[in-house]
Formats: sequence, structure tokens, C-alpha cells
Amino acid sequence: MYALLQVRGKQYKVKENSTILVPGWDEVKPEEVKVLMVKDEQNVVVGTPFVEGAEVEFEPVKQIRTKKIKVRRFKAKANYHRKKSHRIRYTILRVKNVKTPVLTEG
Repeated sequence: MYALLQVRGKQYKVKENSTILVPGWDEVKPEEVKVLMVKDEQNVVVGTPFVEGAEVEFEPVKQIRTKKIKVRRFKAKANYHRKKSHRIRYTILRVKNVKTPVLTEG
């Protein structure tokens, strides 16, 4: 069984015990996770736009930062130099369970 999720504006295809990278370090609340589609061996449930009653249980594994990205600006003949850098923050989430009442009833 797998599901398509929408978390903070990005879509992910997840299975049980899989991990995903979600941008940001603040806690991901269950109401932020919306299930777009659920598929098991025989059935497919596509939401309009979300699957009603479907939930995904997950746990945060750790928080990471990517390698530093350096940005330089330069204008010729104007003595203009600027240098910035930043690191993107991510939270790694492990999907524990995908629950959907539509597929478990039938």
C-alpha cells in the first residue's frame, strides 16, 4: 500500500517505514498532512481533492541542514561586490502507518 501526501506545499509518494525530507525545522502537525491518493493491491482511492478520513502516522527522525550555498553578486566597473550564504533546513520523517477507512471496510 502506498499513498500520495501533500505536506507544506510539496507532494510525496510514501509507503510504510519510508522516510521523507520535509522543509523546515518546526514540528509537522497531523492536520498539515493531506492525503491525495491511496492505493493498495486491488483498489485505488483518489481524493477530490483529498481522501476523506485518511491519515498517515509519522515520527520525526532528525533535523538536518544541507551544505552551505554561496551566492555572489558582482557588477563590473562599479566596485560592487556582495557575498551571501545560507543552509536549507530539513526534517526527516519516518512514515509508520497509512490508515484509510475506505479501503479497510471492503
